[in-house]
Amino acid sequence: MKPNIPSMLNPFSALQYPKSKLLILALLTLNAGIYAVVDTLTSTIDAVTWLILLVIYELETNSNSLPLSEAMLHRIRTGLIAVIVGVFFSYLRGSEWLDVCNSLLWFALIAVMELEVRRPDIVMRHASLCWLLTLAIFAGLIAMAGIWLWQQAWLDAYDAVLWITAFGLIEVDIFHFLQRKQPAV
Repeated sequence: MKPNIPSMLNPFSALQYPKSKLLILALLTLNAGIYAVVDTLTSTIDAVTWLILLVIYELETNSNSLPLSEAMLHRIRTGLIAVIVGVFFSYLRGSEWLDVCNSLLWFALIAVMELEVRRPDIVMRHASLCWLLTLAIFAGLIAMAGIWLWQQAWLDAYDAVLWITAFGLIEVDIFHFLQRKQPAV
């Protein structure tokens, strides 16, 4: 029999995670570890930062009682995005053009998600446009994964597919997303 931890002591106890989300988060954590062992510090920082950002988006969208205030989560997200921008400039300086293009697509997705969190009124007024934009971004990300597969960059291809799956299942809820959103009347 498991001890019952009061929800006040465990703020995440209210989260009912589907096993698919837990599996994706475990694979992303493993992915960050793989980058730490076999790739550059920049790639490791990139993977870990994105993982933390994904968890924060998940907490914000699926929990009514968060351990941090909304303002604090905004500040943390902003800091994480600043780190990701720094990683982008590192890729740019290193002329890592596939990573640069991939980063730009992820920036676009984050911009849409930030708009949804910070200005849902705008998203509701332009729901069809946001839907099409998100669809185009995911198509670009899938193309990037295909390019890495074609170049036999296996870790980058695996990473791309894993992150597309993660954001598709966890953040965008791909099954609801594929049903075209109608603007509010």
